[in-house]
Amino acid sequence: MALIAFVIGIVAVLHKATAVLLGQTNQLVVVGLVLSIMAFITQQQVQKVILLYEARYGASTLQNFDGILQRKYFDLSMTWQPRLVLWFLFILPLGLGASYKRFSGGSTELILQASGMDFGATAAPGYQLIGNGMSLLVTAYLPFWLNPAVRRTYGFNLLIADNATAAILDAPLPSFLTHIQESLKVDQSVLMSAQVNATVTQNLNPSTSERDSPEYWQEVQDSYSTQNSDADKGTKEQLLPGNVSIAMWTGQNSLDGLYNWSMTYLSQWNLTKGQTLESQAERFFTTRRTCIGTWNITQANVSLVDASILQTAEQANQKQQSVFQNNTLSIGGIYFKFLDEFNWVNRRGWNQPLPGSSPGDPKFVPSVNTRPALVSAMLWSRLVSLNGPERASNYGSSLFYPKTPSEITIVKQSRTLTRSALLIVILSVHPVLTMLAVLAKALLYGTPISDDFGLISLLAGIQENGIEKLRGAALSGKLNRTVRIRFNARDDVGGESLEYHRLGLEVDSQKKSDSLEAKRKYG
Repeated sequence: MALIAFVIGIVAVLHKATAVLLGQTNQLVVVGLVLSIMAFITQQQVQKVILLYEARYGASTLQNFDGILQRKYFDLSMTWQPRLVLWFLFILPLGLGASYKRFSGGSTELILQASGMDFGATAAPGYQLIGNGMSLLVTAYLPFWLNPAVRRTYGFNLLIADNATAAILDAPLPSFLTHIQESLKVDQSVLMSAQVNATVTQNLNPSTSERDSPEYWQEVQDSYSTQNSDADKGTKEQLLPGNVSIAMWTGQNSLDGLYNWSMTYLSQWNLTKGQTLESQAERFFTTRRTCIGTWNITQANVSLVDASILQTAEQANQKQQSVFQNNTLSIGGIYFKFLDEFNWVNRRGWNQPLPGSSPGDPKFVPSVNTRPALVSAMLWSRLVSLNGPERASNYGSSLFYPKTPSEITIVKQSRTLTRSALLIVILSVHPVLTMLAVLAKALLYGTPISDDFGLISLLAGIQENGIEKLRGAALSGKLNRTVRIRFNARDDVGGESLEYHRLGLEVDSQKKSDSLEAKRKYG
């Protein structure tokens, strides 16, 4: 029974599928139950060994036998050896029961067989078909803007690859994510990895010769729409307080009323400092490229936890670029105000230092370039709002595509007990003690005490003349002196003619107890 309980405990802790199925709470219940069962069995077996040892080698007093049978931890009439063992049997389960709980807070991962699912340029579940994209831009960009850093992910699908490159990844469609979330328990999560398309924006500023060339800037200006009636495209400028101006050039002329949004210029300059639009202009190229992303999915949230860009702009599939090169995204009229909203210069005027900067040395402008992510968020949010999988679109193969199970990796994580060697040792203590006790019982086999030895055995074995020596203890159960017990094996009346030998208890005998003989019956 102890071995079965031990195996159950080991399986509950070490077998990954079982650990994930149970979860930490149920693991604690199973391990606690297993330890209780094994502790009970250990106490029973060790208690029997103490009785055998007491009869063969111990003081063999009636007080010791009574204390062992009734587990009298505080009985001073017992000798110290059996009392020490009883205290050990009492404290051991308490210590083990407290120790195994310290292994809470672990995690177990189990690779699952993925099913096919659809991916696309979409937002987190619950953010579909909202407005014209402004809320999607804020949702994607704001976590990064509040705490900018490079080589990390933000929110549902934003990757800041380096100080000049940002990517917003396509993701599993919300219906598939919601189905996974509904299958999870509170302490479970899923890591899902797949290669997907992404909106990648890279900051490649004009060279010095380009900045100094009027011909270059005239060519750039001519490539953008300058019609005042078409306020969503072309050049937009605004003068801010403090002689600071900002500008956005977006939506280059294309064919059939469609525009090319793959190249964007942003600029912020101060004339009083001798700056110009051209000297401060930043140039951004946006393409659709292949990335690999890993999402962490819980009951309440889906977040991108790891990602990398697998292609350069030159390696990108040209057929997928039409979503930016021939489209009507109308970026300028909708998002121009966001250049002022997400403006680090304004933070200084409003005394809003960066999160984490010290009051004695406030910092208002981060070392991280935040514009690639802003441009990427502008284009991505409009793309999702107008042409995402939830909308009827002419760009289906680029913005909506299925993936087979072999293209998706799913790892289920569950909060479990830590799979530690020390926890296995804790589970092994009782089985080891039980086996040692069984072995000790085998070595003491000849001692005239059976597994069912108890009060009835004592009463049945005391001879007539010994009862008088126990007089006065019937009510209190206490004797005024130490009474030694000797087990003897003698023929009953009739001698050898009987089929069994009778076991008797001699009170106050100083002789050693008899041993049982093989092939004889006793009673």
